[in-house]
Amino acid sequence: MSKHILGLTSKEDGVVSKALKTIHEKGTQASIRPLLEAFAARKDDALREEMLSMLSSMKLSAAEDIFLDGLADPKLAHVAGDILQCLWSSGFMCDGRLTLVVEVACQGDFKQAMEGATLLEQLETVQDEKDLLEAQVIVGEALGDASKQGIAALLEGMKAHLAMLQDTLM
Repeated sequence: MSKHILGLTSKEDGVVSKALKTIHEKGTQASIRPLLEAFAARKDDALREEMLSMLSSMKLSAAEDIFLDGLADPKLAHVAGDILQCLWSSGFMCDGRLTLVVEVACQGDFKQAMEGATLLEQLETVQDEKDLLEAQVIVGEALGDASKQGIAALLEGMKAHLAMLQDTLM
């Protein structure tokens, strides 16, 4: 593992800062998952915010699959809302993985549901009918769950957008 990736988890802020600068300048797809894991493990501070900023502006196409794999990883569940934010702010469409996105959005708190709804709303079409139908079932089940009352408005928005996407299927 390269020195800058190892530096992400250092207890010394200066080492972490230097690692972030190196990744910003020379980072490859091999840097994304370690950066995501370092973000998840770090306490709230300016360096964690810098990590989120870097993750949220990822333009490497490989980042989409890495973020989606992170959503499915129970060790990263506590940052699922942030991963959803990274997906939408980087402009990824999550084609074929809509079920995962909706499932994670429906499982979380208000922030997680909001980030999932925002990601979903940027989609104009879908190609995978089965994926879309499964996402609709998940949202429907969440709407019937009394414990989801705090995110009901977001769930209603997701339901409406998924119905609109249904109309785009060829």
